[in-house]
Amino acid sequence: MSYRSKLGELLLRRGYITEEQLQDALREQARTGERLGQVLLRRGYLKEEDLVRALATQQQAEVVHLGQVEADPEAVALVDDRFARKHLVFPYRLDGHRLYVAMANPGDLKLIDELRYMTGREIVPQLASDSEILHALNRALGRATIEEARPANPAPLEEALPEPEASPAVRTADALLRDAIAAGASDLHLDPAEHQLVVRMRVDGVLQELRRLSKDEAPAVVARFKILAGLDIAERRRPQDGHFSFVYEGKRHEVRIASVGTLWGEQVVLRIIYPTAVRLGLEQLGMFRPELEKFSKLVRSPHGILFVTGPTGSGKTTTLYAALEHIYTPQRNFITIEDPVEFPLEGVNQIPVQPRIGLGFAQVLRAALRLDPDVILVGEVRDTETLDTALRAALTGHFVLATLHANDALSAVSRLIEMGAERYLLASTLRGIVAQRLVRRVCPQCGEWRPLTEEERWFLSGEAPPKERRGQGCSYCRNTGYTGRLGLYEVFAFDRESLRIVGEGEGEPALRAYAEKIEHRTLREIGLLQVREGQTTVEELMRVLGMLEA
Repeated sequence: MSYRSKLGELLLRRGYITEEQLQDALREQARTGERLGQVLLRRGYLKEEDLVRALATQQQAEVVHLGQVEADPEAVALVDDRFARKHLVFPYRLDGHRLYVAMANPGDLKLIDELRYMTGREIVPQLASDSEILHALNRALGRATIEEARPANPAPLEEALPEPEASPAVRTADALLRDAIAAGASDLHLDPAEHQLVVRMRVDGVLQELRRLSKDEAPAVVARFKILAGLDIAERRRPQDGHFSFVYEGKRHEVRIASVGTLWGEQVVLRIIYPTAVRLGLEQLGMFRPELEKFSKLVRSPHGILFVTGPTGSGKTTTLYAALEHIYTPQRNFITIEDPVEFPLEGVNQIPVQPRIGLGFAQVLRAALRLDPDVILVGEVRDTETLDTALRAALTGHFVLATLHANDALSAVSRLIEMGAERYLLASTLRGIVAQRLVRRVCPQCGEWRPLTEEERWFLSGEAPPKERRGQGCSYCRNTGYTGRLGLYEVFAFDRESLRIVGEGEGEPALRAYAEKIEHRTLREIGLLQVREGQTTVEELMRVLGMLEA
């Protein structure tokens, strides 16, 4: 019997999970390659303390609670940061020749041998949860890195070379990026202040402070990132942008960088592209069943145009990639036009736009129409020329998928008309519009049901559920109360009557009245359903949707 099945059997015997939950987690584990325990935690089937208790029994290991331990810096320094994160180990105490190490898997004898060889100490393995180990590493190594990054004489810029041991600034920059990736951050911000460099990361759509570095170190840390991206380190005032690759735990991540001069120095923002972030099937997007069925039918249209709307960072590309993978067949010619290409799709011809040489969306789209396409994905419709070309492509027998910035599905029609779309073209080609947002998901480990506040009830205007589930904050969610994000999807499929309203110019109010008549579900209503199911909070709806109309 394998380690995973043994763990599953133990959890079942103790009554921590059900057979149905175990089978569901095993199916997801087969798809993602994650450890079984982590899948069960993420899906909320299992409490972290129950997993730790089960592992302690299975591996006959003593449990250590790292939140109650003051780590010895000398012990921490014995194991390389990258090795510790990769293998989830945290050396925290020295007792003569003995080194106490918190491990996610203290039964791994090969790993214990590696630690013994690496440190020259006798290893005393103890069990701790993954989240506690990562939190302890961030806390301990964060302090160590800041101290390292304060040399008596600041490192000259030319020392900030890509070699791992080139300078303290290089190690600091690499550690910042590793910490951001380990936390699942989408962006890493280096914000200059008067006396320091404030480093923040955007996790689940919200910025969190990661560290503060000394002002003297800031130029060298910024230079490290700029050199990796091939930017001019001597130019500190004009905006610059570029990209580079960064390997973390054996996976290559693409990093886009943008810099600009501010009052107190250069601000740098790094966007992290994860290698598997956009590879989801339609079922994994998180749509409710009625919306999923409508969307699945829409993406199988033989011709016409389907718009996906939402603000930057709302997951539009993920949705479109999932749609392409759902309908892909080698018997059809698929072409995408993107800025930039987010992720390679097998069998799909992906074309990046290059405005610097005159290849914008409209120019590339016109060229793509001469390549005998069946399905065309337009990364963003941002001007009248691109919109007109996309609509005429949809009119001539092509199926076009495109993104657009609009508040919700129905207001997207008004936005298209404002951009210069001919009503007769819209009435002839529109198949559907999807509006989406991403909201943070309540932590499955510390979420508890509680009554709504007066402000939340006022925001919902009489639609409020009696209570909501809210995270209290724990080590698993980095004390935020949330882990990961889920999508809110409003899907409007155009029928004969709604296309008549568009074509005859009756306006958005008439379209909304018809949508209400056919019981179309808005973004706000979808969000409320997720609150009722305990997946997100009213606070998140207020943050993401604001006063968006129902």
